[in-house]
Amino acid sequence: MRFSVIVLDRIDSTNAFARRQIEKSGALEGKVIWAREQYAGRGQGENSWHSGPGMNLTFSLLLEPIFLPPSRQFSLNKAIALAVMNSVKQTLPPDTTTLIKWPNDIYAGNRKIAGILIEHTIMGNSLIHSIVGIGINLNQLEFPSDLPNPVSVKQITGLDHEPEKFLENVCLNIDREYSRLIRRAFTSINDDYNSSLFGCGSELEFASGSSSFTGRLEGVDDLGRLLVMTTGGAIRIFTHGEIRF
Repeated sequence: MRFSVIVLDRIDSTNAFARRQIEKSGALEGKVIWAREQYAGRGQGENSWHSGPGMNLTFSLLLEPIFLPPSRQFSLNKAIALAVMNSVKQTLPPDTTTLIKWPNDIYAGNRKIAGILIEHTIMGNSLIHSIVGIGINLNQLEFPSDLPNPVSVKQITGLDHEPEKFLENVCLNIDREYSRLIRRAFTSINDDYNSSLFGCGSELEFASGSSSFTGRLEGVDDLGRLLVMTTGGAIRIFTHGEIRF
């Protein structure tokens, strides 16, 4: 894939800017919108994404995954999460555990170091285009107190990291994983995602609605749903927003 980078000093949201670009001139696979500052960055659901100006890497990537049926759209999430996780892992000390926390967060140890937000446009039986928003805590040392568990690459390594070089490495990893998607290597992508899943195979405390229970996280299915085995041996299936752990 060829990447074409647009660099912006300040924007509301790179995903929102990407959406406006699509409405104006159509999607272009490989276009990257990189903003040094976002003042209305978004996370999953109604969450916002905080990033100090010029301190982190926040960008969106336009893709046209028309080869993927809508039923396989979470395979793209898995591929992107693996790419971002590997990019972070390549920068951190080898003794730092780097994992994916379902559905689209990247953790270093027990702290969130990156997040992903993917927005799809579906027409008929095809994914016409996808906007992949990625935020990586790179050089920020202080975060708002209401964020539960953030960490940056610099906090772990003690070093400053050049956002442009980091972006180049992320794009290389995305290209590698996206190529696997094109080859329809769904099984190997799914296996890699589940083997990198935070808490997978462990007994955890879960909360769903007003109830809580203990179960073993078994992985994520093709539709992106979390699979949890209860103490009674039954498999319960949850979509994003239905369960916390």
